[in-house]
Amino acid sequence: MEKLSSGEFFGVTSQKLETGGLILTNTAYTHDYVDWHHHENVYFTFLLTGKVIEGNKKGKVNLSAGGLLFHNVQESHYNIKPPGETRGMHLELRQSWIREMYPNVEMREGSFEISCPRTKILFYKLLRESQMADDLSALGIQNLVMEAINPLFSVARESKFRPSWVDKAGALLRDNYLCPPDLKTIAAVAGVHPVHLSRSFTKYFGCTIAEYMRLLKVERAFTQLSLKGSSLSTIAHSCGFADQSHMIRCFKAFSGDTPLFFRRLIKF
Repeated sequence: MEKLSSGEFFGVTSQKLETGGLILTNTAYTHDYVDWHHHENVYFTFLLTGKVIEGNKKGKVNLSAGGLLFHNVQESHYNIKPPGETRGMHLELRQSWIREMYPNVEMREGSFEISCPRTKILFYKLLRESQMADDLSALGIQNLVMEAINPLFSVARESKFRPSWVDKAGALLRDNYLCPPDLKTIAAVAGVHPVHLSRSFTKYFGCTIAEYMRLLKVERAFTQLSLKGSSLSTIAHSCGFADQSHMIRCFKAFSGDTPLFFRRLIKF
């Protein structure tokens, strides 16, 4: 089985950037099928355009634009690329960096898809920072990576103490972001009192329920920016925004830039 070294991925790499134990790689996937292989480092795949199917010993994952996948070190897998252009950004973490930053954390084995909208938007911001190419880029990348992956390591540390209602509430909101349920419905599905839900939601999600719903809409809109022929007004409507102006305001609030800026960035 082939082992890929740091910064090495199947396809055509347009950018490789390394800073302090972190490696960012932008790659266009050109192989319709990639046989079983594994990588030297722990890494994330963030799909910018197109689709890819990844198979591993547990099954298959269908990833589309905006999808984020975590791979533990030397996790073997294969890839299938459906027809069409597919590009992805990879973030690799050297073992020395992980040991320095998270010395007492055991990482989850295998590979898994990450659904957190805040984490995905941080990866879009990481893409933006990687293109800045100035004397602050290294600092910006380190900062964004820590912000993006710290909750994942925190979950690994705190999983034994994470109440079950958190995942229930999160799943309900992700499935119903176009038609948000009211507070009593969320609490009933989660199995907690509305007061407890309101008081504790920010602790586990990092924002209020209303902010989380807007975050979900922005994350969904990000996934449609790479679609050809989709106007910003069409994307705004399909993602539940009142209008294009509303979407632009939310984009600026959560990502720091406009949808048009990121559309151009994704298509670089």
